[in-house]
Amino acid sequence: MTCYLIVSIDCECDKGAKWRSQRPLAFTGVTDGIARRLQPLFARYGAKPTYLLSAEVMRDPASAETLARLEGSHELGAHLHGEYADPGAFEPEVTSAFQRDYPPDVEAAKLRYLTDLFSRTFGRRPTSFRAGRFGIGPHSIPILEELDYLVESSVTPHMDWAPNGAPGLAFLSAPTQPYHPDRRDAGRPGESPLLEVPVTIRPHRFAPLPFIGRRVEPRWLRPTRTSAQALANLAREEMAAARAVDAERPIVLNAMFHNVEIIPDASPYAKNEREAHAILTRLEGLLAFARGEGISVVGLSDAAEIFSNWPGAPVQGPSATPGRAPARGAS
Repeated sequence: MTCYLIVSIDCECDKGAKWRSQRPLAFTGVTDGIARRLQPLFARYGAKPTYLLSAEVMRDPASAETLARLEGSHELGAHLHGEYADPGAFEPEVTSAFQRDYPPDVEAAKLRYLTDLFSRTFGRRPTSFRAGRFGIGPHSIPILEELDYLVESSVTPHMDWAPNGAPGLAFLSAPTQPYHPDRRDAGRPGESPLLEVPVTIRPHRFAPLPFIGRRVEPRWLRPTRTSAQALANLAREEMAAARAVDAERPIVLNAMFHNVEIIPDASPYAKNEREAHAILTRLEGLLAFARGEGISVVGLSDAAEIFSNWPGAPVQGPSATPGRAPARGAS
């Protein structure tokens, strides 16, 4: 059994309280957050992060240049907040749209725009993707296939996004390990050649309890609020669950957060330098855990190669225990 850690980072313009975008648009989360804080940290641990880029980041000249000149191992992928992508692009106060709610032709056009923008900016096509607000829908997988993506990472096991304005967008029984998704329902295994790499989320210990279980949030492999020790414990729990299903199958842990979280006053999570540094410190704790356990930190697209070289088929994985909890401050 081999285990890998993916750190997938949603990269957007600077935000603030309640995820309101700063005006005019600002990008210190890229020029400082990624270039001076995140990438040097990953380099110290020999880790390969994945930066998933929203359209407004790629349209900003300073951000595009910063990302094009990043030193050290890393992957750049795509991240769709539909408000920022043509057709009909605009600068919203808050990115509230769910990708699955666009008409199929509009969703396809926005994904083509995002992909072409990436190609023009970096001279190559992106191969990894995550929907903004995790809002992947019944038409998304075939569109991503047509655009030659290899890996998709919008599935959030144990989560129901109805309380956040998306009734029916739920991944309560989705596998927690990589699988090939159904073309109409990304939350279940199917026949798509695309590889789904879910965000690592474990149920809360109170999840089975009536009433209380529906009100407690599942535990994310995310340094935003979770201590380094709790992150390590969660990782071990997911590894044990995956091993119980198939002791030989590669195990993938997928941690996520936003680039703006580690910059003061650029997200709801860090009002000052102390709070921003605390998130970075918790991330470093996760990287130190991975190094101590001999877990390689790889890019999202590397998962496709890992499973293409594995004799088994990445279809089944440990499934989520049904339950529901509202996501707090998801973007």
